[in-house]
Amino acid sequence: MLSIINSSNLIGIESFLVKVEIDITNGIPSFNIVGLASTEIKEARERVKSAILNSGYKFPNSRIVVNLSPADMKKEGSFFDLPISIGILRQHLKKDENYINESMFVGELSLDGKIRKVRGILPIIIGAKDAGIKRIFVPLDNVLESSFIDGIDIIPIQSLEECIGFLNDSLTINIEERIENRKYITDKNKDSDYEEDFEDVRGNYFVKRAAEIAAAGNHNLLMIGPPGSGKTMIAKRIRTILPDIQKDEMIEVSKIYSVSGLIDENIGIINKRPFRSPHHTSTRQALIGGGYDARPGEVVLAHRGVLFLDEIAEFDRRILETLRQPIEDNHINISRVKHNLKYPCNILLVGAMNPCPCGYYMSDNECKCRSFEINRYINKISGPLLDRFDIFVEVNSVSYDDIHQQQSSESSENIKLRVEKARDMQNNRFKSDSIGTNNEINSSKLLKFCDLNEDALKKTKLIFDKYKLSNRSYSKLLKLSRTIADLDMCKEVESKHIIEAFSFRKAYYTYFK
Repeated sequence: MLSIINSSNLIGIESFLVKVEIDITNGIPSFNIVGLASTEIKEARERVKSAILNSGYKFPNSRIVVNLSPADMKKEGSFFDLPISIGILRQHLKKDENYINESMFVGELSLDGKIRKVRGILPIIIGAKDAGIKRIFVPLDNVLESSFIDGIDIIPIQSLEECIGFLNDSLTINIEERIENRKYITDKNKDSDYEEDFEDVRGNYFVKRAAEIAAAGNHNLLMIGPPGSGKTMIAKRIRTILPDIQKDEMIEVSKIYSVSGLIDENIGIINKRPFRSPHHTSTRQALIGGGYDARPGEVVLAHRGVLFLDEIAEFDRRILETLRQPIEDNHINISRVKHNLKYPCNILLVGAMNPCPCGYYMSDNECKCRSFEINRYINKISGPLLDRFDIFVEVNSVSYDDIHQQQSSESSENIKLRVEKARDMQNNRFKSDSIGTNNEINSSKLLKFCDLNEDALKKTKLIFDKYKLSNRSYSKLLKLSRTIADLDMCKEVESKHIIEAFSFRKAYYTYFK
């Protein structure tokens, strides 16, 4: 007896259709799985056999061969326990062949027949929908994440016995009720507001302005200042002024977190822009991604959000250098023997560092570092990596008067309104191009979108000649000016925008030149 059941597997954050072919014939009893199956898939033999017996069904005392097609692609994970079981018990099902062929089954089995949650269900459902599958059977614990995708029927099940009962029409599953019950949990636990607010930040108004510009145009920001001056405090509040994440961005980010197994089932979807802050002892694999299963790293997990590198000078220099290509290209390639994985990483990079090992160089406190120690510390960040930052800003210690001032600082809500208006201008400007924000303008369209008036052209030429800007630095100056003009609701870039944009390179010339 031959049965073919639809299932799925993952390559990076994308899925591909797998035909689970189960052949049961007479012969010496055996149970083999072929088709480039990983160890966890081959171990499914024991889980499937125990689950079938403990669910009250007879396991066939025959020769069983399971082939995972296409056989030339590596399969990993525990997705195939349920489809293998359904194929073995196919003769017990009353549903016709067309119903089974239009369905997909995904799930891991416990020994008692319960169906457990699997990672990566979101890209699997998207792939199933694109392949023309009409319905997909998923673990109940994956129901919220699954129900976010329209155009395909989601059938959440708790056990193998329940799945067989549903396929035999002897058991009714109230799918809407199960989804609604989970949505109640979601609404109850959902926190749409951030605890952080720029209203808490006193003083350092120039730094707050830099954060606003960075958020408006998705410009990378580097903050330099002594310990306790508020660098981390400001960085954590940048995501509170970013525009709300859109539905297509939610799906894009949630696919990454789903594959990584980081989605909270009480929420079901990533509904906020990510904020990732890896420790400076992080390995290259943790930051970039990789390993035997090519998992996404922190730079990918920060996609459409903020990657904050606190104490950036304390990171291993070789690890930091691996960020150069992802920052520039907004994606990262991880190569494997039989395929290459391409992960998106369109991030807002925020770095924070002390100006020297003791942290007090050029501050109100006495610096105890020698000149060669300061130079060695600063030079931990290479010139090419510094060139990837658009904004350099010095964060000073806050004065007593600033801390105790009666007037409250501007809130994140007010700053966010200006950022959203600037983003709206960019959306209208780039609606016929594959560009999202000013930071993504390529060199061929730079002069087209950064329209400078005559006075602004004179200022840029003066700056370019005096400071001998590189092509990349000059491009970033124009893009930053374009964002400042957008915040001012100006269609044309004026000289004041150029001057303000260049003022955000002062810290670069102070510490790195």
